[in-house]
Amino acid sequence: MTASSAPPVRAGARLAWRPLQRSTRVAIIAALAATVFYQLFLLNPAYRGPGWLWVTMLAAEGLTALHLIGTWWTILAHDDRPEPVDATVWRNRLRAGADVPSIDVFITAYGEEPTLVRRTLLAARDMELPHRTFLLDDGDSDELRRIADDAGVGYLRRPGGAHAKAGNVNAGLARTDGEFVVIFDADHVPEPGFLLSILPHFHDPDVAFVQSPQSYTNNVNLVATGSGEAQRIFYELVCPGKNHFNAAFCVGTNVMFRRVALDSIGGIWTGSNSEDIWTSIELHKRGWKSIYVPQVLARGLAPQDVPSYLKQQLRWASGSFEVLLRGRLFKRGIGLTIDQRLQYLFCGTHYLLSVAMLTFMFFPALYLLFALSPIRADGVAWATHYLPFQAAVLLVTWLQSGGFKLSAIVASIGAVPVHLRALGGVLIGRPAKWKVTNAGGRADRSLWAVMPLVALLLLNVTAIVVGVLVMADPAPTWLSVGWAGMIVLVLGRMIIESVTGGRIRHRTAAPAARPAHLYPPIGGRLDPQPQSVAAAA
Repeated sequence: MTASSAPPVRAGARLAWRPLQRSTRVAIIAALAATVFYQLFLLNPAYRGPGWLWVTMLAAEGLTALHLIGTWWTILAHDDRPEPVDATVWRNRLRAGADVPSIDVFITAYGEEPTLVRRTLLAARDMELPHRTFLLDDGDSDELRRIADDAGVGYLRRPGGAHAKAGNVNAGLARTDGEFVVIFDADHVPEPGFLLSILPHFHDPDVAFVQSPQSYTNNVNLVATGSGEAQRIFYELVCPGKNHFNAAFCVGTNVMFRRVALDSIGGIWTGSNSEDIWTSIELHKRGWKSIYVPQVLARGLAPQDVPSYLKQQLRWASGSFEVLLRGRLFKRGIGLTIDQRLQYLFCGTHYLLSVAMLTFMFFPALYLLFALSPIRADGVAWATHYLPFQAAVLLVTWLQSGGFKLSAIVASIGAVPVHLRALGGVLIGRPAKWKVTNAGGRADRSLWAVMPLVALLLLNVTAIVVGVLVMADPAPTWLSVGWAGMIVLVLGRMIIESVTGGRIRHRTAAPAARPAHLYPPIGGRLDPQPQSVAAAA
């Protein structure tokens, strides 16, 4: 769907993306060439340092290049197809009050602040088109029951809480019978036109679910802004590409399912706490289609403190690593196309970039403390090969986004230890447990949550002091000092954010009572995928 052919919705809703520019396509092709140029330099035995360190760097840089190429390939597949005529016809009939199927809307809750739940509940209740709204409360809250009763919507509670959110949704499915099912997290407030925008995409009977993007409104501090910006490129550039390959996957909220499709796989997947992506895989295996609608139709809350942000990252990374390591994506006869297999593979390699990131954060300290370097080349040779690669990576991002925020890079690097913890948990069979991200609505302070970052910071500070005191070769020493200094600044900023509870605020949060359709539109610019950019640094 292009911006010009997007279905109209209530004033205030606006597309969260713009069509891929020709200049961006040219820059991606140039970036691919620069990547090959840099990789050939790294592989040249003439520049090889100590064997084990050289191999380590090749693995880290190779992983980074693999994911960058996969991301660029996906972006180049940007799906700009106009909306099918059948969908437009159905939307016009829906506006006229005809052909409206039965729709159940679920708001899942587990310990979130009641005022937050109430705001989402009322917005969901008041969406255009006839539907039934249900609050699925896994927290046994009598206050939420009263809120649901006062709002005149259904209230469903279940005993035990087995399988977390997936079990909660499945319990709701068992007690309802709508032809279509919509799922919202408790902190994602839908636009009035959500149903009218999404439903017509089911004109194709093979479509199992339609996903719209997440968008965050609470840019109140570094963590909230950084985590929100870190997701922006996924929804604005990557998801339209995945849509081209019929590989768009459910992200757990702002999604509509066809009930018969969920019935065909026994409901929402319960074998993982990342029920959204696993449900998508099972549906795609059985030949169902998915559609991504690049339109902001609901607005939610990003994590507001470091512990909450890291909990979210732990859960997301664990799910992606489960898919990567246990999804058997390349097993023969499982029903996935090669494009779908690769797109699900890239979900795991995104978080695997943290392994490369950690490797890069050790290199300056190794040189300053022990005079060890994976590459033995003069500064001119290294800069000639590396700088075009890095410049091309940044240019691709800049052309489409018009810039990016450093908070996204800080938040991404700050999550590196948690991503490695998630990887270890999946490897030993102990993936992360499901936890609510913004349950309490308050900012938590914690030094313990960032202790791995403290250790990395101290290592690099020590390396800077030692390197300057025993300097033997000024050029590479000062280069390493500069590199280590940037690491110290980034890690220090994340540590400060954690111990202050995110109280360094630079914007005022949107008022809690503000109607969803009055939030300012997201706009058309894109921001970078900081993990990919920073990992190449």
